[in-house]
Amino acid sequence: MYVHDKKENCCGCTACMNICPVRAITMVPDEEGFLYPVIDEEKCIHCNMCRKTCDFIKKHDWQSMKQPEAYAAKMKSDKERAASQSGGMFAALSETVLDMGGVVYGAGFDSNWDVVHKRAVTKEERDAMRGSKYVQSRMENNFEKVITDLRAGKYVLFSGTHCQCAGLRSLLEMKRIKTNKLFLVDIICHGVPSPKVYKAFRNFMMDKHKGKLEGFKFRNKKFGWDYYVESTYINGKEYDTTLYGALFGSDNALRKSCYQCPYKNTKQLSDITIGDFWGIEKWASDFDDGMGISLSLIHTEKGEKLFSLIQNAITIRESTIQDCIQPCLQKPMDRPATRDQFWRDFQQKPFTYILTHYTTDYGWKNKTKKGVKKVVKTVLPKSAVEALKKLRG
Repeated sequence: MYVHDKKENCCGCTACMNICPVRAITMVPDEEGFLYPVIDEEKCIHCNMCRKTCDFIKKHDWQSMKQPEAYAAKMKSDKERAASQSGGMFAALSETVLDMGGVVYGAGFDSNWDVVHKRAVTKEERDAMRGSKYVQSRMENNFEKVITDLRAGKYVLFSGTHCQCAGLRSLLEMKRIKTNKLFLVDIICHGVPSPKVYKAFRNFMMDKHKGKLEGFKFRNKKFGWDYYVESTYINGKEYDTTLYGALFGSDNALRKSCYQCPYKNTKQLSDITIGDFWGIEKWASDFDDGMGISLSLIHTEKGEKLFSLIQNAITIRESTIQDCIQPCLQKPMDRPATRDQFWRDFQQKPFTYILTHYTTDYGWKNKTKKGVKKVVKTVLPKSAVEALKKLRG
């Protein structure tokens, strides 16, 4: 039995699994590849702690919360910023916590190139978490590790999606864990695509290029921050592609809960929200150099404290909610009318069929319609541009 009757009410954060006093809950993938908490009825003692801890179904009084302070920010080091997806805020914040003897949690790749949450105590380990990951990460037992670190008196920076941060916060409250040394940094989220779709894309690329996957970048800045280019590394070669980004931007592969996400708000339960500052060229063109600018929303006193500690590493420009607002901070993505058909096709047909029918970048018919074009700085596939517009607003 699932913890929730409707999958739309579960974001997969694992808070319910970690609160269970008899360990009756495990995370099990469904037919779409998303993990959901399943209860072992023989172990369950019906304490209902799992549902009490679930933050996703809580009713938060967002209206009573104050609006955060908004900043455009970029690291002063061009090298550090080049290695980051936007302005380098995650790197700056996490480096400060590591310098304090703390630990950092964030999404990275495992040995199979699946996206998982990891724990880092060195900058080298932290570097594996840098860059966007357009797929839902497996949390595994990292909430337990956070609790162990906090009980040991360590500073902890946890970065993740809005729902992952909210789930951890709720779990810690229910367990009455002191959080004065915890910094919650949530990432502006469009929605989380299925790991199953991501894996199918990886297999497609390996079959196409007859080799082993050696690396993957969901967004590559080699043509600049404004250009939505993916890179797949196989047998020592880099292949530019925007096919996965096109699937992501179609919204067909998102988790069901993403279409009713309660955290689509400028106000959050975290300490700091970070993400791309889309639209910076309209509001402060002199601040935008094409190398990436981060949006930073400061929600709490702890967030202000951490933000103040990185001032020597970054350049900032004060902003307003009106100037930095974007669709991902306003409302959930609309559930596409094609979603159900997408998943029927995904389960029954070859992945090439999915690429042909749910993107405009694959197959000879699509190429004939628009002409065969190479990915260069001034030419991008239509669906990639559309995906980027959705992300940017």
